[in-house]
Amino acid sequence: MRWIPVVLLALTSIAGAQSYETTVTPLPNEDFAGPCHYDINFPAGYRSTQAVWITFDRGLDIMKFYQDTDVLAFARHHRLALMTPHQCPAKDAPGGPQEMDMDPSHGVGRALFTALEQFAHQTGHAELSSAKLILLGFSGTGALFAHFVGYAPDRVVASIPADPGHFDPVGIDKVQLPPSALEVPELIMTGGADKICGTQRPYNYFRLYREKGAPWGFLVQNKTPHCCIINTKPLLLMWLDEVIKLRRPSPTKPLHRIDGNRGWLGFIHTCPSDIHDDWGTATWDVCAASIQPVGYTPPSDQIAAGWFPSQKVAKAWLEFIKQPEHPVTSLP
Repeated sequence: MRWIPVVLLALTSIAGAQSYETTVTPLPNEDFAGPCHYDINFPAGYRSTQAVWITFDRGLDIMKFYQDTDVLAFARHHRLALMTPHQCPAKDAPGGPQEMDMDPSHGVGRALFTALEQFAHQTGHAELSSAKLILLGFSGTGALFAHFVGYAPDRVVASIPADPGHFDPVGIDKVQLPPSALEVPELIMTGGADKICGTQRPYNYFRLYREKGAPWGFLVQNKTPHCCIINTKPLLLMWLDEVIKLRRPSPTKPLHRIDGNRGWLGFIHTCPSDIHDDWGTATWDVCAASIQPVGYTPPSDQIAAGWFPSQKVAKAWLEFIKQPEHPVTSLP
């Protein structure tokens, strides 16, 4: 798998939100090579934080979420803090210099929780020390957050691995989740023209745990390369809105478990493309899809593509995934 260029951003101010920074230094037995830097913003101001939405910096495209006005309004409504960890290169990680170790147990996970504790003291939001998390990661950090669900399942409201993949042995195909992690809803997203992470490995990850009952959804951006996940924003926010209501995050109470016997299911028919990922596997788009309530007989000519909390979300997913091509947004 080729090295993916990373742009480090210094986003320390978002209009209308209180903004803070902190740094966490590695412990001697940890794999990251130097201090890790974090920003956090509070769109809801001094109101108590219900949960923390973490968008891991993996370049300009994903960081559009961190600055987006709709995301800010969503965070204000749900009393979410918005936090971004910046790239934290490892001493020795697959992929070479400047790459991260995507195994959270090697230091990045501990550092993230330490950053939250430091922000709790720095900002007056004491609830951050035990806050529940919403995870959004792209590419390598998509794989990181897939691993993170197994690292701290009791702290994760939901996880959104976008175009997830990384160098062996910490790629999306190496994620091993304990039973408790299968309670965490995930929305796995991938591009039908993704030459780097592809479609098959993310789908195999989805299918493995969906077959075990995990309340997960799978979304393909047809004919979209390794980028541009901002075009999923309306659907992502709709899905996340309902998941938050079901999970009821609180710093002082356990997360609610989702009842998989309710909701809607999605199914897809795939069409291969002439594009191959870094492992030589052909990518594919979705050329047909359907939805139905839980409990109905699945269609024989389509494969499973996920659980959705309501008919509204399922219809939005269906409308999106049936589009033959999704817009590729340009970077500034």
